[in-house]
Amino acid sequence: MLTRMLKKDFQRNKIIAVTLFLFIMLAALSISCAVGVITEISGATTNLFEKASIPHFTQMHAGEINNPDIDSFAAEHGDIIESHQTAEMLNIDGADIFLGNNESSEADNIQQNAFVKQNTVFGFFLDMDNQVLRLNDGEIAVPIYHKQEYNLQIGDTVRIQSGNYSKEFTIVSYLRDAQMNSALSESKRFLVSDNDFADLRENIGEIEYLIEFRLHDVNNIGELESLYLSAGLPQKGPSVTYPLYRLLNSASDDIVAAVMILVGVLLGLIAALCLRFTMIAAMEEDYREIGVMRAIGINHKDIGKLYLTKYVVMAAAASIVGYALSFIMGSIFTANIRLYMGEVEKTVFSRLLPMAGAVLIFLAVVLFCRLVLRRFRHISAVEAIRNGSSSDNGGIGRQNLMLHKSAIANVNVFLGVKEVIGHFRVYGLLCVVFMVCTFLIILPINTLNTIESPEYITYMGVGRSDMRIDIQRGDMNRQYNDLLAYLQNDREIDKYAGFFAGSYEALTPDGMYERIRIESGDFSVFPLEYMQGSAPGEEGEIALSVMNADAFGKKIGEPLTVLVNGQEQNLTVCGIYQDTTNAGKTAKAILPHDPKNILWYVVYMNIKDGAGISAKGAEYASAFSDAKVNEVDEVVRQTMGNVIGQLKSASIFAVGIAVGIAVLITAMFFKMLTAKEAPQIAILRSVGFSMKDIQVQYVTRVMIVLLIGIVIGMLAAGTLGQSMAALMIPGASSIKFVVGPLTYLLCPASIISAVIITLWLVIAPMKKTSGFIMSVE
Repeated sequence: MLTRMLKKDFQRNKIIAVTLFLFIMLAALSISCAVGVITEISGATTNLFEKASIPHFTQMHAGEINNPDIDSFAAEHGDIIESHQTAEMLNIDGADIFLGNNESSEADNIQQNAFVKQNTVFGFFLDMDNQVLRLNDGEIAVPIYHKQEYNLQIGDTVRIQSGNYSKEFTIVSYLRDAQMNSALSESKRFLVSDNDFADLRENIGEIEYLIEFRLHDVNNIGELESLYLSAGLPQKGPSVTYPLYRLLNSASDDIVAAVMILVGVLLGLIAALCLRFTMIAAMEEDYREIGVMRAIGINHKDIGKLYLTKYVVMAAAASIVGYALSFIMGSIFTANIRLYMGEVEKTVFSRLLPMAGAVLIFLAVVLFCRLVLRRFRHISAVEAIRNGSSSDNGGIGRQNLMLHKSAIANVNVFLGVKEVIGHFRVYGLLCVVFMVCTFLIILPINTLNTIESPEYITYMGVGRSDMRIDIQRGDMNRQYNDLLAYLQNDREIDKYAGFFAGSYEALTPDGMYERIRIESGDFSVFPLEYMQGSAPGEEGEIALSVMNADAFGKKIGEPLTVLVNGQEQNLTVCGIYQDTTNAGKTAKAILPHDPKNILWYVVYMNIKDGAGISAKGAEYASAFSDAKVNEVDEVVRQTMGNVIGQLKSASIFAVGIAVGIAVLITAMFFKMLTAKEAPQIAILRSVGFSMKDIQVQYVTRVMIVLLIGIVIGMLAAGTLGQSMAALMIPGASSIKFVVGPLTYLLCPASIISAVIITLWLVIAPMKKTSGFIMSVE
C-alpha cells in the first residue's frame, strides 16, 4: 500500500518530487564532499609528514654555526628532543637558474630558490609515490610548484649559469617537500646528488642552515623554542614549527572546503523551505480528506505518518545518492591535495565521516518535516470538511489594493503585484531562495576578485606600491645603501621607502620569550590600513598583526616587552593590522638598525607616469643583480596562485549550484502554482484575458520577488560576505571586497535569464489548455 501511495504521488507531482530530491541530494553532496575534502587534507598531510619524518621545530640561520654547541644543547635536553640535525640549503639567485626550454631565468620569480641534498636523519625529500628520493650525479628533482608554473616534464633540463660556471641537470622526478610545498612558503628547494651539491657549493650561491629538531612529544614545541632562544644558539632567520607546516600545506584546500560547507548549509536551508512549502501545499490540497479522517477518529499522528513516510523515503534516497556522488565530485576537488601530498589509503574512518554529513542532512530533513506536520494538531474536522481549505492565505493587505486607486496603469502588471502582496508569505519562499542564490554566486567571485586585485597586497602587511626590491643575500647592508643612493638620483621614481626586518624576542603571557619578526622603517610613505590604531610614528611604539596581537594577548595602548640588543624594552602597541604572510605573525616598529640582526631588506617604490614599471624593473634588476626585483602585482599572483586556482574551482561549483537551484525552484513553484490556480486561470480566460495577458501576470510575479531577492542577496554578499571571506584566509580578520566592474551586472543577469527562461517553459503549455473553461460555483 505504501509503495503504491508513493508511486501515485510521484506520478502526480513529478517536477515537485524531482526538485525536492535534487535539493536534498545536492545538500548531502556538498556537505559530504566538504567533509571528504577536510578528511583528505588531514589524512594526506599526516601521511606526508610521517613519510618525510618532518621536523617539529626548525630554526633557519644565515651565518656561521658551531655544531658542537647544538649537539650539546640537544644532549642536555634529551628528555624532550628525540633527534636533531643541521641541514645545508644553498640559496642560488633566480637570475642564475634556467628551467626547461625557458630562455629567461628565474630572476622574476619571487620564490627563493635553493638546492639541497637528501637528509639522512629526518626531513626527507619524497618522490610522487612518497618514497625517499635517491639521485645520481647529473639528476635533479624539481618542486611541484615549478612543475605547475612552468609545465616542466621528466627529461627536461635545469641549467645553472653564473659567469664562467655552468652546470646542467636532467629532471628525473618531481619533489614533494613537506616543509616548503606550498606556494605560500617563501622558499622552494631543488634536490640534487651529494656530489653535485658539493660542486655547486664550491662555485655558486650562499649557504643557509636549517637547525632542525624532532621531539618526543609535539606538544613541547613551545618549551623547546623558549629553551633554544635562551641558549643563545644561531637564530639569524625565521623559525618554523610543526603547526605552521600543517597550516601552509592545507591553506588553499581549506578554502575550497569552507565554500562547499557554505553551499551545503545554504542548500539545506533551501531544501527545508521548499519542503515546508510543498508539505503545506499538499495539506491544503488534501484539506477536506484530512478533515474526513479526523472526523472518523484517526489520530493526527497517524495522519502525519502518511505524509512523513514519503519525505523520509525521499530524504533517505537523496542523501544516499548525494553521498555516493560525493566520491566523484570529491576526486575533482582533492586533485590538488593528491598532487602536492599524495594519495591516501581509504580507511573505514575516511568513508564514514563523509557519510556522517549525508546522515546529518537526512536527520535535519526528517526533523523539519516533523515540525511542519504539527499543523495537523490544529486542523478542525468540521472546518476542513465545510471549507475544504485553510483560511490563512498569508496575505498582507491584498484587499486594500484596488485598480482604480493604483499608480500601475497596466492591468496585468497590477494583478501580478496584487497577487504577490496578497500571498506574500508564499512568495517570500521564492524571494529567500533567489537571495541565497545571489549570495552563493557573488561571495566566492568577490573573494576571488579581491585576492587577484592589486589592493590585496595590503592584506599581506604592506602598503600599496608599484614595485618591491628584496635584498636577502650577500653584503646586504652595502647593497641596501647603494640601492637607496641610486633611488635618490632616479628622477623617474615618484617615492620610495626602505625597510629592514630583524628577529627579536618578545614576552608571552606565559612569561616565556618567543621569537617575533619585526620590520622597521618609515611607515608613512606607503601607509597601511590599520584595523585599530595607526602605524608606529616614533620609537617606543609597535604595531602587531592580528594573529600576533591575539598570541601575545595585546590591545591598543598596552605594553609589549621586547628584547632589543639584549635589553628589555616596553613598546606600546599603537596599531593592529592584517597580514596573511609568515602565517600572519609579523610586527612593525621603529628600532635601531643593527646590521648583525638583519634578516633582509626590502624597498618599495612608485614609478612616475610614463616611465613604465616593467622597463624600470628591468633596469633595477640589471643594476642590482643580487637583489630580487618584482612588480607588486606579480608578487601577489605568485604567492596566492594556488589559492586563486582552488578558489576558481569553488566559484564555478557555487555558480553552477546557484543557477541550478534558481531553475529548479522556479520550475517547482510555478508548476504547483499553475496547477492550483487552474480554476482562476479559466475564469480570467472566460472574461476576456488572453494567454499572453496571464503570462505577463506570472512574469510580473516572478520579477518582483526575483529583483527583491537579488538586491537583498547582493547587499548580504557585500556585508556579511566580507566577514565570511575573512574566516577563510589565515591572518585576515576583516576583508573589504574589491568588486569586479561586471560582477553586479553579469551575476544578476545570469539568474534573471535562467529564471525567465524556466518560467516561460513552465507556463507555455497553458496555451494547450486555453480552450478549457471551468464552471464557477
